Amino acid sequence: MLVSNAAFSKNSSSQYSTQKNVNSATTNDERRKTSGSNFWHKVWGKKARDAIHLGMWSIHLDGTGEYFGDGRNNDQGELLGIQYYGLTAGTFINSQDDRAWFFGPAREVYSHQFDHDLRFDAGYKFGLLYGYGDDLMNIGGMSVFAIATFGISWKRLGFDLGILPVGIITGNFRIDIDF
Repeated sequence: MLVSNAAFSKNSSSQYSTQKNVNSATTNDERRKTSGSNFWHKVWGKKARDAIHLGMWSIHLDGTGEYFGDGRNNDQGELLGIQYYGLTAGTFINSQDDRAWFFGPAREVYSHQFDHDLRFDAGYKFGLLYGYGDDLMNIGGMSVFAIATFGISWKRLGFDLGILPVGIITGNFRIDIDF
């Protein structure tokens, strides 16, 4: 009685062999490096550090702000917000002196620890924004927002600089609460 097993077959044809060639095996890491998913993984970043955000000052680049302009827009936002487990939420006084509310993800794409107490972060936030009415495109009063953020921290105190695509630069204080 003759028993044939493809795994032990001396047939050189690869279509009949079930043995795996170790040299040609591709790991998940190698696949990710060659595919676009590594790029999107870096863009998504990691969750931003947990923090409380206080105060907000703005510069309207179109010349309509209180500080550098004709005074038509409010530049003092009185921000009170929280950032926890990669989500951010809060309230502030918007450019038209109305209360606005926001909620969405907060991501960090770059971080550099200069020494034990000093750190720089770069990231972004985006999500839903309520309180602008017809001043922004909206559906049922809800608009979307996106902001690039750059922060510097000393121990648990920090300052964040934000750049909105609508031509507004913001600044606010931060108290880090991630331990």
